Amino acid sequence: MADGILGLGSSGSLDLNSELLTKLKTAESTSVLDPITAEIAENETELEALTEIETMVLELLDLVDDFDLFTSETNIFDEITASTTGSSVSFDATDTSNLTPGNISVTVSQLAQKDVYQSNTISDTTATLEAGIITINIGDTSYDFSTEGKTYKELVSEMNNKSLLDVKLEQVSDDSYRIVLKSNESGLSNALSITQSNVDLGFEEESNHVLSAQNMKASIDGISYDVSSNKVTMQNGLIIKAVEVGTSTITLERDDALIVETIQSIASKYNDLVDLVDSYILGDEDDPATISDSSTLRTMMSTIKEILFDTYGLDNEENMFIYGISFDSDGYMQVDSTTLSSAVNNNYDDLKELLVGYAEKEGIGTRLKTYLDSLDGLDGLLTSYEDKLNERIDTLNDDYDTASDKLDEKYEQMATQFAAYTVLITQMENSFASLKSIIEGSSD
Repeated sequence: MADGILGLGSSGSLDLNSELLTKLKTAESTSVLDPITAEIAENETELEALTEIETMVLELLDLVDDFDLFTSETNIFDEITASTTGSSVSFDATDTSNLTPGNISVTVSQLAQKDVYQSNTISDTTATLEAGIITINIGDTSYDFSTEGKTYKELVSEMNNKSLLDVKLEQVSDDSYRIVLKSNESGLSNALSITQSNVDLGFEEESNHVLSAQNMKASIDGISYDVSSNKVTMQNGLIIKAVEVGTSTITLERDDALIVETIQSIASKYNDLVDLVDSYILGDEDDPATISDSSTLRTMMSTIKEILFDTYGLDNEENMFIYGISFDSDGYMQVDSTTLSSAVNNNYDDLKELLVGYAEKEGIGTRLKTYLDSLDGLDGLLTSYEDKLNERIDTLNDDYDTASDKLDEKYEQMATQFAAYTVLITQMENSFASLKSIIEGSSD
């Protein structure tokens, strides 16, 4: 703006100045730009509210996932807790779906171990060996190692490159070393035999065969096992690892309490979601609703309730009310833990049918998980609403920039016009002053 030449000492043009333009522009900006800014803020607040709802939906989804028939992990009805008495074994299970409650008795009479040989003592590990051959047989595999021109370190490095061997050069005293040669795996099938030709490192001496390969021998529920590893993987997915000789009992139990706790957590999270959604879609004259399009969230909550209220089981004989799960007059989910715990103990399969279901008749958890998962999918209800809000915010920002540019352009033109008017008025005032002087002079 040509602010510098406005109101140049001219009494007639004093009002045509920068201060006037600023006031005019501020007033017009308030009427044109402020409504756009306010609408952007409203949409951003609505987007923040939607994000909060999406977060809580995901939290509910995490809980419901425990009852999903198609979960990549074990659903909660397949969860088994285990404990042991005795210290002869430890246990693990990567998949507990095939485990059943009960006791497993394990007696370990022998642990599997590797074949271990040591060389005679070595004083100089960098010394060069004479020509010779060391042959090592393990199962159907045979390795030949030439010693000619190699140091002990080089020989050990070459041996250790073989996948079936574990070879190290160990310092066994302040000034002596031994080559320690082991099979990489335990058991009789990995037993070693060593022969030496034209070289004697002591491997064939009986005293240097310090540990002999042997299988693990155990009885598991009366069945005898004679295997090369100390770990046995049962067909049901239970992994039993022998630790020491002795007898142990593994007790497998369903975690019934976890089922009740998880259902209570789902009810609590659902009630939190009800409160959160209501807080954003209900409003009045004094406090308008944060979410402008309440139909989207009402549809979401209505679908969730429909899934919860539906009937399940192959004959539609199951519903949640049978097992102490209900809704109060305000729409909150209520859980009678006593009734539910009794159902877990006495109607376990029926409750699983209700909550998990089958491929041909999905349960509450499976259906609800699928629906909640879809809400923030590519074309999901919440995703579409979020996209609409973001698009509206982008449009409003563009509108703001366009309106702001037009105002700047308008008032730049006005500044130029005001400057021209100032010059013109000043010229007219100067001319009038000259004329006034001539008139006053002639009157004298």
